[in-house]
Amino acid sequence: MTPKLILVVLLFYSTISWAQKLADVTLYFYDGSILYGQAKMKDINFNTPYGKMTIPLKDVAQITFGLEKDESIASEINKNIQILANTSDEKSIEAVSENIKKYGLKAIYFIENFLDKNTATNSENVSAVLNEILSECNISDYSFMDALMTNNGDRISGSVDFKTIEFSNSFLKTTFAISNIKSMDISYFDNTNGNYSFVVKASKHIMANNNGGWLNTGIKVKKGQTIEITARGEIVLASLDNKKYTPDGNVVGGEITNETADPTYFNYGTLIFKIGLNGKNLRAGSNTKYIADADGVIYLTIYETVYSEKNTGSYQVKMSVK
Repeated sequence: MTPKLILVVLLFYSTISWAQKLADVTLYFYDGSILYGQAKMKDINFNTPYGKMTIPLKDVAQITFGLEKDESIASEINKNIQILANTSDEKSIEAVSENIKKYGLKAIYFIENFLDKNTATNSENVSAVLNEILSECNISDYSFMDALMTNNGDRISGSVDFKTIEFSNSFLKTTFAISNIKSMDISYFDNTNGNYSFVVKASKHIMANNNGGWLNTGIKVKKGQTIEITARGEIVLASLDNKKYTPDGNVVGGEITNETADPTYFNYGTLIFKIGLNGKNLRAGSNTKYIADADGVIYLTIYETVYSEKNTGSYQVKMSVK
């Protein structure tokens, strides 16, 4: 193979690897907002303490973004932190605290560095500002590194190589800075290979909702074909005391109760499916394989006998039919 031909081949495969793909995503913001839609993404370049990794987008389930380290504000914010840590004047404390809080989450990195490395007369002033920022941004735990979770449950710490996300849904098309996003659920499948992804929303796709409670996947299956479904995510059911549930119908932080092998039994919050409008309800949960016993379109929903539009969260569902 000639050097020129080798170069053409390498460029071809590079284009495939780095081509943008359209993934279904759920964005969770620090202010509590949640957006469902699609994002243009590539396979994820992820820098870790052990080296650089490229993780195929189809294998990524979630990215939790670390807090930003913006060195461009270092001089100004460190000056304010020093003043705050060495004064007991109430007016000065109030004024300087407000100056620091204007930086929002960007201030946390510099406050943490100061508290770790310095002893000051009134360091409690700095700690108080830190707590105020965390409270206003509704966060209790944080990291300065990104964390990536794969579909098989692996969790890797490092940093992504992008700073913005091109997002769109039925009413919005914009670009978000990842510094505003707490975490992002990702569902991507190459539909040409018989693989599909869906977002099942607790605010809509509830079995008791008579207006679109069942999600029509549009996937037609024939009797004897194998259906494989995996799901992740958390939902909050307002009708059940605002408890959080997983696709298996277990309460987050509670005892695991759904261990039966009966596919027609499910707890509240369980992801379920059926084949055809009049098909029997079957448990999908977080992971299931089922041999189709009928021809028809596959439908998905969440099991609950009371519907509330105040439900929040979603399950990210991946499905294959072979």
